[in-house]
Amino acid sequence: VSTQSTGAAGAAGGAGGEETFEDRLQQWDTMSSYQPIEIGRDILRRMHRSQVTVLQWPSPLRYQFFKNLMPDIILETCTSCNRIFYADDLELQLLQKKACPFCRKKVHQEEPPTQTD
Repeated sequence: VSTQSTGAAGAAGGAGGEETFEDRLQQWDTMSSYQPIEIGRDILRRMHRSQVTVLQWPSPLRYQFFKNLMPDIILETCTSCNRIFYADDLELQLLQKKACPFCRKKVHQEEPPTQTD
């Protein structure tokens, strides 16, 4: 589910009269055609950081925010192409090929520092 930060506040409905992402998700379930869920900054700020994946696009593009609806599945993002992968799949590819499976950008792993006495 895509979430984009907008200035709109929306209707109240969550704890303390504030709308939550879950309120928007319930509204989304009743739509007849697909539309991304757009939320405001206030809702985004109340979400836990581990639930949100941020895609940082270069200017003039805006950042995109995605909520993981299955928290048992850990997601990782390639910093080069901004593709989202299952963490285990991306880690395996990085260990085997030392590159992103989509954009093929090589990952440089730093050597552990050697100790000198």
